[in-house]
Amino acid sequence: MWLWWSRGEAEKRSNSLFCFMEMISGGLLLILVMTSSADQEVKQNLISTVGGEVTIPEPVKRRGFLVKQGGVIANVKDSVLEIENDDFVDRISLDRATRMFTLRRLQSNDSGDYSVNTDKTIVSFKLNVYDAVLEPGVTVTSVSSEACTLLCAVDQLSGGTLSWYQREDLVNQSSTQRSLPLTVDRLALRSSYRCVSANPAGNLTRSVDAKTSCTVQQRTGKKSSQTLPPLGLHRKLKDAAHVVELLVT
Repeated sequence: MWLWWSRGEAEKRSNSLFCFMEMISGGLLLILVMTSSADQEVKQNLISTVGGEVTIPEPVKRRGFLVKQGGVIANVKDSVLEIENDDFVDRISLDRATRMFTLRRLQSNDSGDYSVNTDKTIVSFKLNVYDAVLEPGVTVTSVSSEACTLLCAVDQLSGGTLSWYQREDLVNQSSTQRSLPLTVDRLALRSSYRCVSANPAGNLTRSVDAKTSCTVQQRTGKKSSQTLPPLGLHRKLKDAAHVVELLVT
């Protein structure tokens, strides 16, 4: 083992730690992993959504560990994957071709610091798991001879924003309110408007024909829903590897 010293101090420390991790179990192993992980610079931020999946872009060939918050959750020995944490049973896989870990059916509490530890390197990642973005709904709340008020709303806004745009200009935004009004002057009804619900995992947009919607409202005296979905109809956003599903409440 001491022949590794000639490769440099950094590699010597990494290899020595890995050997100890294989030889020692229980509390001391946890302490060693926690100490090592705390000193590593985060290489990449990973983002996904609740119910989705994420691949950790660091391969493990014959042996290595997947560590979360200082605790080993999976290890690879002689190319065979073993799950060490019951919370991740049936949720971690190791791709045979890329040799990368994939976490599936993600939950909010899966967010945190991860590292892939091999006999040569320790590479760290930070994972953030967000609620899926919900598609906003828009209604007309009032019309007068001078202006028309539109209300954009979602049932849930966790860690995201709700924004109104006139053409490409941001005109109103909130990160705390689930509904956001926009008052449109009668002279500006022909302009294009859109409401955007977004978080770091993605965004969904609802375009609005203000002139048509406000005209219908004024003529009938009822809130216009023309071309706009009911607020109870949502589309959950998934990335390319995720499933798009419709939830009607």
